[in-house]
Amino acid sequence: MKYGTQLNALGKPDLPEALDYARELGCDGLEVSLGVAALRTGQAQLPDLLAQAETLREAFDRAGLEFISLSTGIMPKHAQTPEVVTAACQCAEALGVRALRIFSSPHVRLGGPGSTLDEWHAEFDGATDARDIMRRDAENLAIFMELSQPYAVRWVFELHHGYTANSASGMLRLIERFPADRMGILMDPGNMVFEGNEGWRNSIQLMGEYLDYIHCKNCQWLREDGTWVKAQASLSEGIADYPEIMTALKDLDFQGFLSIEDLRRGPTPEEKVGQGLAYLRALEASEERVMPV
Repeated sequence: MKYGTQLNALGKPDLPEALDYARELGCDGLEVSLGVAALRTGQAQLPDLLAQAETLREAFDRAGLEFISLSTGIMPKHAQTPEVVTAACQCAEALGVRALRIFSSPHVRLGGPGSTLDEWHAEFDGATDARDIMRRDAENLAIFMELSQPYAVRWVFELHHGYTANSASGMLRLIERFPADRMGILMDPGNMVFEGNEGWRNSIQLMGEYLDYIHCKNCQWLREDGTWVKAQASLSEGIADYPEIMTALKDLDFQGFLSIEDLRRGPTPEEKVGQGLAYLRALEASEERVMPV
C-alpha cells in the first residue's frame, strides 16, 4: 500500500517547501485540486489551469512524489457543459494523474440549511426524489464516459454523507454499469460513520475492483444538549474500525493509496498526518487479524 494526504493539509503555501514537508511526514503521494469547475462561469481559463498543472507536475517529479488524485469541483451535472468535463481530463493528463475525484449529486440542500442556491444549483434543494437524482446522474455519467474516452482517466466517486450514493452498494448501483477501469470509488470511513456504513469489511468486499483509494479520517457521534452532533476523532479513537479495515484491505491485496484527511481542529500536521501515517503503517505491518463481530 501507499500513503499520503492532501496538499492543502500541509499548511505550507510554498510548493517546494510543502513537498519537502510531505516527504518528512512519510507521504508517498498527495491529492491536489485545480478549479476546473470555474470554467463554466468564466472565472478560470484552461491555459492557466494547464500551466498550473505543469508547475505541479515538475515540482512533484523533483520531490519524488506521486499524485493520488485530482479534484476539479465538477459534478455529474457538468455533462451539460462538455467543455468543462473535457478540460478536467486535459488537466489530469497534464499532471499525469489517473484518478479524478468527484461526488454524486447531493440529497440534502447543497451548502446546508438556508444556503442560497443560484440557478445552476437550484435543483439541489434537498426536496428532489433521490431515485430521480440517481437516474439523472447515471445518464450524465454515460456522457462523462464518452467525453473522457480519449483520456487515461478514472472517475472516482467519494462516499460522503449528504450525497445520494453514500454507501458501497449505493455507489455500485450508480457506477457498476460502467467498467471498473473507468469508474471507481473513494472510500471514506469517517464520512460513512454518519451515512453509508454497511460494515467495514463488507463494504470493502462489495467495492472490490472499483475501490480506488481510501480517505483516512475518523468520526463519532456526541450527545450535546439532548441532540446528537457530528464530531471528528483521531484514527484510533473514532467509530470507524481501522484495524478491521486494514485486515480487509490486506485480504483484498489492495495496492492503492491511503490518504489522511484528518479534519480535527487544533492538532498540527505532524500530529494528524505524521502520526496518522505511522498508525496506518503499523496496522499494515501487524499480523493481527481483526474481523467483524
